[in-house]
Amino acid sequence: MNNTPARILESEGQGTAQDSAHRADASPSALHLVAVLVRERRILWSYPLAVTVVVVLVSFLFPNEYRSTVSILPPERDFQSMGVPIGDLKTLAAGGMSLPLMATPSDILAAVLTSRTVRDSIVTRLGLDQRWGLPFDKAVSRIQGNSGVKVAQTGVVGFWAVDRNRYFSDTLVNLMVEEADRLNRTIANTKARRTREFVEKRLAETRAQLDTATRALEKFQRQHRTVALEAQISAMVGNAAKLKGQLTADEIELSVLEGSLSVGHYRIQQLRTRIRETRRQLEDMESSAMGDSAKAGSTGIAGLPRLGQELAEKLRDVKIAETLYTLLTEQYENARIQERRDTPSFSILDRAERGGQKVRPRRLLVGIGTFVVAVGLAMMLILVREFLSQLAVTDPARHRAVVAIWESLRPGRNPHHT
Repeated sequence: MNNTPARILESEGQGTAQDSAHRADASPSALHLVAVLVRERRILWSYPLAVTVVVVLVSFLFPNEYRSTVSILPPERDFQSMGVPIGDLKTLAAGGMSLPLMATPSDILAAVLTSRTVRDSIVTRLGLDQRWGLPFDKAVSRIQGNSGVKVAQTGVVGFWAVDRNRYFSDTLVNLMVEEADRLNRTIANTKARRTREFVEKRLAETRAQLDTATRALEKFQRQHRTVALEAQISAMVGNAAKLKGQLTADEIELSVLEGSLSVGHYRIQQLRTRIRETRRQLEDMESSAMGDSAKAGSTGIAGLPRLGQELAEKLRDVKIAETLYTLLTEQYENARIQERRDTPSFSILDRAERGGQKVRPRRLLVGIGTFVVAVGLAMMLILVREFLSQLAVTDPARHRAVVAIWESLRPGRNPHHT
């Protein structure tokens, strides 16, 4: 009787040791998992294959979609055609202005191709809202989702559109490119017209100033019988006229840019700095009118006799007016040419003419992807089932707890039901 508790403890210890050993033997190993998968190989391939066949068959219910692509050469930076031949003023350009941004012509063309204006025009032109049976805004959104653009490193722009009709996709993408070209030319002509009107006013003012300055110079020369200045003074007057012409050109550019760019843009800041510097130089040259003898000595005007000073000032006014008149005349003629220009704004390398290439649905990829995912899920289910069966042998309490959790998650099952 005294040995009974000891025997019970010994038997319990042996039972615990045996359970631990049994659990250790029952723990899954890589070889055991492979053996389980081999044993369940029929389920491992038959179920995924059946799911794949069903998914592929369902994919045939979805219509094919075809993509057509057009390759476009971007417009060249021919902005010299409207440029000002003074300093580095080169932003008055074909189309009115070439904004000095970091964007390339290819980037700008890509933005035009994908613009809402082009899409709205195409929906209206082709009646796509009626063709697709959608509201106008929905049809515009559908074009946005079924078209795209890519700019290559070479600058070539690839523009594509997708439709369920392989030949209509050609029509769609070609017409969108044509609409973008029409929009480009309209914007360019409009900007050129505004530039022409702006320059035309300045040209009339400058013409009046030139006539006035010329008459004043002729009258002065007749009254005082003076004809010309010394070569040094004439060169100085020419430099002053050139600076004045550059100042006016910069002011014209600044006034146009301020209507298109933000105040903090680097080009506007650059122009303002250059205008201040040019004005400072002009103040030095015009110091004789200010009575600054120190500065006048550097220009030479104040050191002249009174008649010489007056003659230099009147000759300077004429030179300035002539320089501005030449500059504005060139700008005016270029703007008139651009305003009437009706040539394509870009060149098309490859048009869409052979029917679109099928892009959706990719049934082969769908089938392969479905089979791979289904095999992975089947393997996971087989291994979970094997784990639970092993757990029922090695640890019934834990198995019951797992089963209870699973039962509580079943639809319609009361989690408080015992």
